[in-house]
Formats: sequence, C-alpha cells, structure tokens
Amino acid sequence: MAKTSTSQIRGIDDFLRPDHLISDEIRMFCRTLRKFVDNEVLPRAEEIDDYWDWTERKEQTFVHDLWKKLLIDLGLQKSFLPPEFGGSGGGSTVEIAATIQEVARGDYGLASTGFISPWSIAAITIPKPNEVLLKKLAPFLLGDEVFIITSAITEPHAGGSVEDMKLKGAQIRTRARLEGNEWVINGHKLWPSGFREAKWFRVLCSVEGEEFPKNIAQILVPADSPGISTSKPYRKMGASIDTNGDIWFENVRAPKENRAQQDPEDDLKSVLANITIGRLTSAAFPLGIMKRAFEILRDYVDIREIAGKPMKEHGAIAHELGRVAQNIIAAEAFFYFAAARMDRPDAYGFPWEAKSVALASAVQNVVGELGWDTVSRSLELMGSYGYSREGRMEKLLRDLKIGQIVVGGPILRLIEIARYYFGTETI
Repeated sequence: MAKTSTSQIRGIDDFLRPDHLISDEIRMFCRTLRKFVDNEVLPRAEEIDDYWDWTERKEQTFVHDLWKKLLIDLGLQKSFLPPEFGGSGGGSTVEIAATIQEVARGDYGLASTGFISPWSIAAITIPKPNEVLLKKLAPFLLGDEVFIITSAITEPHAGGSVEDMKLKGAQIRTRARLEGNEWVINGHKLWPSGFREAKWFRVLCSVEGEEFPKNIAQILVPADSPGISTSKPYRKMGASIDTNGDIWFENVRAPKENRAQQDPEDDLKSVLANITIGRLTSAAFPLGIMKRAFEILRDYVDIREIAGKPMKEHGAIAHELGRVAQNIIAAEAFFYFAAARMDRPDAYGFPWEAKSVALASAVQNVVGELGWDTVSRSLELMGSYGYSREGRMEKLLRDLKIGQIVVGGPILRLIEIARYYFGTETI
C-alpha cells in the first residue's frame, strides 16, 4: 500500500490555538522560537537529559549557550518587562501561553526555567506596579546577561499548604521581620525552578508580629546577599536542566521597598493572583509536550508496518490515534478558553478572586490528565521504542508527570475547586 500523501498529514498547528487572539508579532515570535527548538534543542534532547548538573560543571556547556540564545539573542528576557519600563512586554495571557508551548515542545526543563522570571514580575505588577522594584530590575532584564528571578515558596515541612491561603499563612515558617527600613529574613526554601543560576529570589514569608492578612509578604532579594546559601541541584526523573534544590536564609537583609506590594492587602492579592497565573500558565507546558508527542507518534505510525501496511491503517490503532488527537483538541480548547477569560478580568473576575483560582486549578489538572493519557497511549503504541531513549517518547512521559505535580499539586487544586463550587469550608 502506498504511503499516505503528506498533504493529508496534519501538524501541530492543526489543533485549536486561537490565532485570532494572537498578534502578528507574537505569531512571528512563535515561529522564531520553533526554529530555535528544531535547530538547537531537539537535536540535543537526549544529551539535555544528562545535564542535570550543568551548573556544577567547571566548563562552559552548551546549556549555557541555550539560555543565552533563548533569553538574550531571541529577546525572550526583554519580553518579561512591561513596555513602560523599557521591555517589549509578553503580550496577553493567550499570547504568553503560545510562546511557552513552543519552548516546552523542545524541552520542559528549558521552558520551566526560561519562563520562571515572569512569575515574579507579575507579583510586582499585580494588583499595582511597584515602580521602585521594576526600575531596579529593568537594567538586568534589559541587559546582555541571562538574569533569572526564581520563586522561593515551598518549604521542607510542607508543599502545597504553604501556598494555601485558606491556612492564612500558618504553614509559612520562613520569617521576615522589619527592622527600621530593612527586612530580615530567616528560613529554608526548596524546589524553586532555576534556583542555582538565579540572580534574585522572590521569597514568600510570614511577617513576625502580624496577623492575617498582613502577615504574608513576598520579598525580593539578590541571590548573592550575605546569609544566603544553596545546595547542589536535585537529580530528578525529568526536567533535568531546570535546577531545583535548597535555599537557606540566615539573617538576610533586604530594603523595605523590596516587598512585592507595599500595601499588605495588595500583597495578599498578589500572592493569590500569582497562584492563579502560575497554575494556568503551567498547563501550557504539558500542551507543548503533547504537541511533541504527537509529532513523534505521527511519524512512527506512518512508517511502521503491521501485516504489510502502515500501522495507522489498522482499526484498533486508528482508534488509539483518534484518542490522542481528541485529547490534544480538548486540552487546547479548555486551556485557551480559560486563558482568554483571564485576559478579560473586567468581565470574568480578577486573578486573585476565588473563582479564578478554581478555574486555573481545573485547567492545570485537566490538561495534565489529558497530557498523561496522550503520552502514555503514544508510548504504548510504540512498543519497545516507546520506553527506550531512542524512541524519544519516554522522556516526555517523565517530564509530563513533573508538570502535573508542580504549583501546588493536583490534590490541593481539587480542594480549591470544591471550595468554590461546593462551599467546602473545613478542608
């Protein structure tokens, strides 16, 4: 049987990305990112998986070059800063998600660190811009060196409960006290993306002597401040070049102005908005992985034969392929629908509101579940090639599992949904 005409084979743009909501400029940038991924990232995918310790190597590695090309040469780092402070601006939530997908299609770890700084920029712009901090950070973000701001949130005794505002900050053990015009920070954080190479940390703290809601603060500190120390990176099952580990703060001092939002109630809104934005945009990463899995599987079933004809021409296989495509359509539709709502807070609510947190939680859970089903089915269809590194699929499954867990975890997200829709109060 003749091979199917390439005109009948669909690509990763044939799903439900809403191009009508994406500017010509961002679509062009997405094409640039795709070329970068195709030329610089995918050819080294297996090698990237082995470079979990790249920050500990004495020599300059190709990973350093990847960050430089992505963040500086392609201009991604400048896009994190609002135009009024000299940056190019990342665009709407929909547009930011489209760029995340492109990088995550190449490597989940690259995308995780590559897009970690905007999380902190959002903290100092929502609900109000902290002009002092934005002006302080602008020269670094607009410079010619890679500049990463990571989010120090999780603590050893607790994961998602640290960011569960229902607990009113009771689980946050990293303390900050105000001494004159300086914050003094003591505590232990772990797991932040890009922690080893970060230049600044955004630290979620409990303010000594204050009650909820004034007891929760986000304080930004340079990573080389006296009193800060870090561990070596953890070796994880995936997302290798996104470094994660421990950060200790011992009497670390930061100017009073380095609080993300100077008004405590605004800072609480900022934390809640960050949770919403983090969960929603985190779902763009599995979407990128799903698109890559689709490409690998599409090529595999096109050339692999069973009983003398292409694998994809067998009924049972076609059923599974239909499920894979259906999953991607459903995931992308749900994700971008929610992202478009996020871009209209006047109509659908602000990101610090409970309904926004619930929706973002549902999006990350559902997209993650559809992603897991998609990559798992794809792996199984590929047989031994599926679980071998040569098949290029098993890495996607490992990375996707990490994507399901990060930013609070699926259980906390389900609880947030129950709280909003069913009025759950005691959990």
